[in-house]
Amino acid sequence: MKRGIERHSSMILAIAALLLTFFVIAAPFAANAEGAKVMVRVSPDTVYAGERISGTILVQHRLGTTVAVELPDSIALSPFILIGRTNTTKPFSASMTEVRVELELAVFGSGSQQFPAFTLAFFDADGLMIGRQEHRTDAQVIVKTLTSPDMLDFRPLKPPERPGFPFRLLLPILFGMLGLAAAVLLALFLVKRKVRLFAETVDPSQVAGRKLRRLEGRLSSGMQPSECYAELSTIIREYLERHYHIQALEAVTQEIERDLRKLGVSSFETIMTLLRQADLVKFADSRPTADESRNSIRKAGEIVRSSESGGKG
Repeated sequence: MKRGIERHSSMILAIAALLLTFFVIAAPFAANAEGAKVMVRVSPDTVYAGERISGTILVQHRLGTTVAVELPDSIALSPFILIGRTNTTKPFSASMTEVRVELELAVFGSGSQQFPAFTLAFFDADGLMIGRQEHRTDAQVIVKTLTSPDMLDFRPLKPPERPGFPFRLLLPILFGMLGLAAAVLLALFLVKRKVRLFAETVDPSQVAGRKLRRLEGRLSSGMQPSECYAELSTIIREYLERHYHIQALEAVTQEIERDLRKLGVSSFETIMTLLRQADLVKFADSRPTADESRNSIRKAGEIVRSSESGGKG
């Protein structure tokens, strides 16, 4: 009987010790949980699958304790994926401290997704854990999808859009430049036409006669006969091209001979003789005298004067 009483007394003492230990440990837990305030903000609240959101967890707790925000593992965090995290702590009031946790999350799936639950761990000034509290929030994210809900690839961050090129502002400048270019082309066309009409009204025989007289004067002043024949050939070719309207300046002597023969020019033989003499000086290194050069200039003058009198030259 005595042993039974002792056994019951020991059991009562053990139960009392356990209850005392529980109340000593659980009391700080309850006090700390009652003193903490938690707020959760999510932005934006509507995204496409694979895009990122920002989640902010604010915990305000009493001074003298430290709070750590513990997130679940990657499986429990699904359909959210943690991209980045920053923690800051600052005083909130004379008796409170604020812990701010910034989360960057990618979200997948589709429809309404509940922001993941997290755990608050409380520590005293010596770093000993004095309590834990799981927290669930009503914050939600609406996930839209353009692809299969099983898609797990991150969407790339959207680059900043460059401003469009101001084409409307450049249109007046562009039209102005086009108008200026058209005006310049028109002016060039009119000038060229006027010059061509003026050249057509000038008598080629008079022009050739003036050039032959100047050439004869230069020959008398000491001009080399070879140079004289080269210039004489050019004067005759210009005269033939403008008077008979044939290609003479860029044509060879044989082509000029063919065209003049077709036209039935009366001074055909004299013209061809002068051109052949000029070719001999230019290509066969012929060395005419000053008298021969002067005689050739006079023959060319006779050809030009015959056309001025109204004949075919």
